[in-house]
Parts: sequence; structure tokens; C-alpha cells
Amino acid sequence: MRHLTTIDGKPSAESFVAFLLTKDISTHVESNADQSQWDVWIRDEDKLAAAQKEYALFQEDPSHSRYRDAIDHARVIVKEKRQKQMERQKNLQQPVARSGPDLFGGRMPPLTLTLIVLCVIIGFVSEFGLAKRQNWLGYQSLKQLKFVDLELYKQTGDPAASLKKGELWRVLTPAFLHGDILHLLLNMLSLASLGRITEKLEGIGKYAIILLLVAIGSHLFQGLMPIKWMGSPNFVGISGVVLGLLGYIGIKTTLRPDLGFKLAPQAYIMTAMILVLGFTGGLQDLRMANLAHLGGLATGALVGLAMSGSLRRGKP
Repeated sequence: MRHLTTIDGKPSAESFVAFLLTKDISTHVESNADQSQWDVWIRDEDKLAAAQKEYALFQEDPSHSRYRDAIDHARVIVKEKRQKQMERQKNLQQPVARSGPDLFGGRMPPLTLTLIVLCVIIGFVSEFGLAKRQNWLGYQSLKQLKFVDLELYKQTGDPAASLKKGELWRVLTPAFLHGDILHLLLNMLSLASLGRITEKLEGIGKYAIILLLVAIGSHLFQGLMPIKWMGSPNFVGISGVVLGLLGYIGIKTTLRPDLGFKLAPQAYIMTAMILVLGFTGGLQDLRMANLAHLGGLATGALVGLAMSGSLRRGKP
């Protein structure tokens, strides 16, 4: 906020400040003890130069009709701004009443439901990573869906060995494998919640793109980083994708308050705890794919920035 000038008399100050408001120049006004002089401050420093030009014109003819008429015009502007503010506040306080799809209830949307069904089926078929050769289907599921063919990895020591052979589906498919029933259950509950919101908010097409991007970011980061930096191509689970959705929704709803809802703070607190405990060894017994979590969260946040409608329109 920058000081523009001091004006003698309340009527002159009011008419000039009202005129500035019609020019989209917001001000802050303070008076001295007897209200004989009024200090005019410009809230947005980028508009100081424009305000100085307008004040120079005002000094030439303070009684011009444009300044008298500006008071009525300014009152209309202030009233409209108050109404918009009240509408935004109402949307934030009553998110369920917003227009558009019901993000939190109703039927599970098709793509999220499909992912859940596939994860459950593949989890049991693969015996949660323990399938032997006798279980041909389960064994092949593990062999073909992991980030790298583990037999090939043992031979080459290269985590990208399977990708280099053109088996690019492996960037996505580790998400369908899970280590045990509890791992599957927790991930499915999270996916059902965040996937439902994202798919209903964005539609199935855009949601599919978001899923692909966060899966790629999550799995490449986990699979290709060196072991000394906690990387490993032998990982399973859709939690990296789930955290990607969390990052996406968090950024999207922050940049777009007009959407009318936000995730509960507990979701971010829990995520921070998982990351901190994972990287500090507090959850070492769970053998978590910490880089997949971090990579998914970061990718989701970046996708939220890139795909936010507010940024495309250049609005805050």
C-alpha cells in the first residue's frame, strides 16, 4: 500500500476516491483528528502511477461533474462487490448446495469403480504378491504387471530393463498389485473417496488423463531412483496415484474457491505424517514406497496447476 496524497475537506476526498473506484483503483482513506484533511493510500502499488495521473487531472478541476457523478457510480460498484462476496461465502459454507454433480455421494463413477474392481481381482489372483508358478495366472500377473520383470532385473541390475524392451504398460500397472489385504483395503477406501470427487468434478476423460499423469510421475520416480535414495523397481500399490489425486484436488480447490469445497485439514496432516515417518524410517516395517508417494503428490499438484481453469483465464 502506497501513499498517494492528502486532500483538504471530506467532500473532495470522497468524490476523488469514488472516481478512483470507478477506474478499478482500490484505496484506503484516513483522516486527521478534526477531519479537515484526508490521506489517500493506494492498495495496489502497481496502480500507483495511474492514480497519480488521475490526481493530477483532479487538481485541475476538482468540481468537474465526473467526480460528483462518481459517488453514485461507486455506490453501485460497492453494492455489487458485497453481493458477490456474500455469494462466495455462502458457497464456502454450504458446499453441498453448489450447482453441478454431487461430488460426495451417489453412485461410484465408472472409471473409479473399474479401478477398484481390477485392484481387488488382481490382488487376490496374484495372492498379494506371493503367487508361485503353480498359480500360472497369478504368477504371470506379477511377472507382467510389476515395474520391471524381476528375473530380468536380477540379470541386468537395470530397473528400466523392461521399459527399454518396449513394455511401457509397466509404468502404470504396479498400481493394480497390492502386498496384503489391509494394504488393498486402505488404498481402495482412499481411491473411492478421492477418485469419486475427481471423476465427478472433471468428467471421465479428464480424470483418465490425470490418473495417467500421476501414475507415470509416481512410478517413474519410485522405480528409477537409486536404492541409496530409497528407490526400488520392486514396489506395488495404488497409493502413489491416490496421493496424486490428493495433490490435484488440494491445488485445484485452493486456486478455484468458486468450486465451493475443500478437503478436510486432517487429510493433509495425515499425508504429511505418512511422508515424514516414511522418509525418517518410522514406518520402515511397512516397506512403503515413499518416493512413489512423494512423486505422486508432486505430480498431482503440478497437474492441478496446469489444468486449473483459473490459470487459463488468468484469474486469481
